[in-house]
Amino acid sequence: MKRKSEWKRTAVQAASLLLHNANLKGFVTGKIYQGDLKQVCVPGLNCYSCPGAIGACPVGSLQNALQKSKPSFPFYVLGFLLLFGALLGRFVCGFLCPFGFVQDLLYKIPFFKKIRTFPGEKYLRWLKYVVALLLVVALPLIYTGVPYFCKYLCPAGTLFGAIPLLSLDQLLSDQIGPLFWWKLIVLIVVVLVSLLISRPFCRYLCPLGGFYGLFNRVSLVQLKHTETKCVHCDRCVPVCAMGIDPKTQFDSTECIRCGKCARVCPTDALRLGLLDLKKKKEEQTA
Repeated sequence: MKRKSEWKRTAVQAASLLLHNANLKGFVTGKIYQGDLKQVCVPGLNCYSCPGAIGACPVGSLQNALQKSKPSFPFYVLGFLLLFGALLGRFVCGFLCPFGFVQDLLYKIPFFKKIRTFPGEKYLRWLKYVVALLLVVALPLIYTGVPYFCKYLCPAGTLFGAIPLLSLDQLLSDQIGPLFWWKLIVLIVVVLVSLLISRPFCRYLCPLGGFYGLFNRVSLVQLKHTETKCVHCDRCVPVCAMGIDPKTQFDSTECIRCGKCARVCPTDALRLGLLDLKKKKEEQTA
């Protein structure tokens, strides 16, 4: 049953990847979809310029609002992010993000060594907040006209956008310059590290995951831990995709709510479910 549950999650991730990129003919024609749906944000990290993308990446949309010559307050994008954050938290990362799914698949490839964590790694996790503040907010506001995160860092844009478009359009491929090679190096590094460490981009660099993580303690979807059921067998620790201890960090901003820990727990001390609003209210008034 637990094995089936993991396959169910994989099926949801695959379906989400297809839904994010439902314009399949774009991968044949090399044409970017420009219909009405492109005005709507999608929950995961998925490049606007991907030929299959039918929606807009929230990170790209936020930068677009901020980097104009006359920046506008991004009411819609922030409202969208707040809604998904409050409802799902980092469940979006664990089940709905296309690039998160890619990293999961890469980590499953057999490699000579898998690294769960390493000394000083906890400090690297703060980088995603630096990326969010610097590349997504500050620089687009200060130096208008450039979506810094998308242009200089985002590996999802290279994988889902630049590579398919360049392979389909000879005119574009003839114009390849240093920026593309830099982005390709970033993607290659993320791919190689993903063979060693589970979800390195999610852990250290993704501003979207960092934002959703801020809502983990209050979101509708929760990872719950029942101490009275826990036998401290630690089976949950090595399977955690984010390298945390689920039994003590079940409400951490790093948890992506993938449910792996709950599926291996022999006593059901860990459970992925909905927030008990009644119980929450009782705890607050106690």
